[in-house]
Amino acid sequence: MVLVLFTITAVAALLVGLVNNLTYNTILETELANKAKAKLEVLPAFEGTPTYEEVSCSINDGSLNINITKVMDGNGELVGYAVEAPSITKNGYADRIYLMVGFVESAEGTIINGVKVLSQKETPGLGANMVVAGNSLERSVVGQNPATMVFSVKKDDASGSFDALTGSTISSRAYANAVESAYAGYLWAKYALPKSGDAKSGATKSANEDAMSGATKNTDTESGATLNEDGTSGATLTNEYNEQEPEAQKGEISNE
Repeated sequence: MVLVLFTITAVAALLVGLVNNLTYNTILETELANKAKAKLEVLPAFEGTPTYEEVSCSINDGSLNINITKVMDGNGELVGYAVEAPSITKNGYADRIYLMVGFVESAEGTIINGVKVLSQKETPGLGANMVVAGNSLERSVVGQNPATMVFSVKKDDASGSFDALTGSTISSRAYANAVESAYAGYLWAKYALPKSGDAKSGATKSANEDAMSGATKNTDTESGATLNEDGTSGATLTNEYNEQEPEAQKGEISNE
């Protein structure tokens, strides 16, 4: 009996490994295609072929990344920023939430143009409803200026900006935290991306070692965006050019 069970287990494990190897590249290509599509879905429509400038920062001792893409239209004009970010300090009911959040700049300030859920493992019919277009979480975010938002659900904080999904407070907290992470990444990337036209389209720039080690780039800790798992570790992403961008000074991101 032991030999039979061992044989069945070994064959099953071999088949699972084989299927994983055969489908790995396809799954990876699909994920990349979905992310590329999401970048455009969270930003306004525009004419021409887009060009991109990309930057990423490592956080949580390098275990997580926030990826920011600056999108230009066919004429080289800025469309907005598409930010891929995870929930950092709050997990969903099953795992982290990953979002793509679009930020558009105007004379009135920065506006969140759209949000796309990239990855979630929440309960179907409850937390998983965050992928349904027009859900309460999405309505709480789209069209809002993130500098004026409170990144918590109203059930936890009366001043919170997020209406939780019915019966899914934990999932909603993670969603709000992922939006907060995206906003912090956006603020950071505005000064990490090149300002001149000498950057090649699609070039990727990684965060500096200061951000990866949790070092603070300036002494004005209240004006930057802090992303960490606890009070002692994680990356502190602060903006050393705050005097050039009044809105960034209002964008303090705090952790509970």
